Amino acid sequence: MLKQWIKNPKERKLIYVAIIAAFVILACGFWTIEHRDSLTTNIATHADHQFEHHMKSPLKSYAKNKASLGRIGIFAAFAMFPLYFVLRLKKIKLGKEMKAFISKMLKWVKLFHVPIAVLAFALITMHSIIMVFYEWKTDAVSISGVISYLLFLALGTLGFLRYKRKDKNWHYYLSFAFVCSMLIHTWL
Repeated sequence: MLKQWIKNPKERKLIYVAIIAAFVILACGFWTIEHRDSLTTNIATHADHQFEHHMKSPLKSYAKNKASLGRIGIFAAFAMFPLYFVLRLKKIKLGKEMKAFISKMLKWVKLFHVPIAVLAFALITMHSIIMVFYEWKTDAVSISGVISYLLFLALGTLGFLRYKRKDKNWHYYLSFAFVCSMLIHTWL
């Protein structure tokens, strides 16, 4: 299926493994959503009433954990851009050994870019589903999260088109917009 798009067999295998892991993440997330009522009964029932309003719902905590892991994945997938930048910047004089080292690192980062992005997509999708459908609040955090997720959907689509060079470098530009919107969403 992916053979026509992804020529590198190592990368293709890693992507298949990442897709399987993404389905496991989504299945676990949907299981957690389905059993959210039993999660709330496991909270200590003897808490003082004055502290009850500070307790988060277990589903919200689960979603925030998935978002944190997804954020780590996004920055790991984004790691290839600074390496490209350093190699292409003419003002910095790099020796042959340093250029070879950065090129080798870039090769490894490129190999893991898509599998990490697939895993991050599953984690952030789970976070988005929980926060939009079960923990929605009409505020700047939720709205910036929806905007970030829509940018992430477009980024993933353009990333897939990147293999055939049909994205006209929009994947590159949109990645910066997505990272900025994700940081704004995180800081709000």
